[in-house]
Amino acid sequence: MKTSVLLDDELASEVAKTSSLVGENQATILRMAIRAGLPVVANRFQAPRPEGYFADAYPLPKERRNLEKAMSRIRQKPER
Repeated sequence: MKTSVLLDDELASEVAKTSSLVGENQATILRMAIRAGLPVVANRFQAPRPEGYFADAYPLPKERRNLEKAMSRIRQKPER
């Protein structure tokens, strides 16, 4: 698949510097950068996990559940 990419002057300069440093041509450098960067971009725009998604992975100890259940029965007043 052949695709054109427009680079600004600063990015084109960075690609040229990296190309001379690594010893690969610019097309190879761009392919390597895209392969390395795509997972970062995909993770940034991934949908957030639904509420309670990890609840099964981190079960509360029995004592903690009992304490929370007992505390929820106690009537609390707002502080002034």
